[in-house]
Amino acid sequence: MAPDRDYTAHAMPEQVPPVLICLVRRSGGAVEELGVEQLDEIDALTATDGTLVWVDALSPREDEIEILRREFDLHPLAVEDIRKRRQRPKLDAYAEQHMIVVYEATDGEGGLSEIHLFVGAGWLLTVSWAPTPMLDAVRRTFAQGKDHAGTGMGELLYALLDAAVDSYFPELDRLSDRIDSLEDRVLEGDADRESLREVLAIKRRLLDLRRVLAPMRDVANQLLRRDLDIVDSATLPYYQDLYDHLVRVLDQLDVYRDLLATVLDARLTVASNSLNAIMKRLTAFTVILMVPTLIAGIYGMNFDLMPELRWPLGYPFALGLMAVAVVVAVSFFRRRGWF
Repeated sequence: MAPDRDYTAHAMPEQVPPVLICLVRRSGGAVEELGVEQLDEIDALTATDGTLVWVDALSPREDEIEILRREFDLHPLAVEDIRKRRQRPKLDAYAEQHMIVVYEATDGEGGLSEIHLFVGAGWLLTVSWAPTPMLDAVRRTFAQGKDHAGTGMGELLYALLDAAVDSYFPELDRLSDRIDSLEDRVLEGDADRESLREVLAIKRRLLDLRRVLAPMRDVANQLLRRDLDIVDSATLPYYQDLYDHLVRVLDQLDVYRDLLATVLDARLTVASNSLNAIMKRLTAFTVILMVPTLIAGIYGMNFDLMPELRWPLGYPFALGLMAVAVVVAVSFFRRRGWF
């Protein structure tokens, strides 16, 4: 079923060339990589006790999707999700296999890489369409036989999910720096269009992250319920830690959203204060110019009984009176901080 919303609509990473990597860990702990021509052996390997098969597919073509469907006996709905992509984070349980959709935060302007994980008895399939540095790091560790290479499927799945969640912490740090910088600019009086555009961009980014992370928290909660055979008593603390990380990330998003709302309010206040200052200056200039205009208007009336009209010092007197009025008005407004 197609998703209601495109979760990677903003700054979606470019399509990358297709890559298909198949890693096999034998019962002895040794890890070997199979060539593309050996993909037909996957079904036999997954049926072997003590063997763990991990296939990592990057931007698979249609023929490769068909091979993966056949070798892992993927459910038709899961294959449909692979073809349509842009799914919301979720956990779907099928017969003898489970599908998990998560997103990894990548470098760049709002990069989010969609990852589909399929888990079965003795095998793991990961499908992605954009660079996934954190997932690649876990795969290299697995290939070298380190860390999670000697553990079971539950620990390996945790390593992948934890890597995806950890990718958001650097992104949160970048957002925090942007908000701090924006706050400093606003407090310094920068209330132009650029600051407003920056506020709206950060707000949109926070909303995009929350749309992804909130369902991922639900996925972790589903795994903690132990309704699935993926999590056992030994791996339960790891998934509790994963859930705590997701709660922590979501809490930080909420804090940043509140901070951003405060910055927006401060920006509106700065803009309002600037407008008030401009209005004060315009009012002061109006009053200052109004006094000499009033004097000039009085002496410009055509009445015969105005003794000043025939007074030799009438013109200098009028100019002096205007000058004195202007000086008094300017001094008055300066003392009140209107200039």
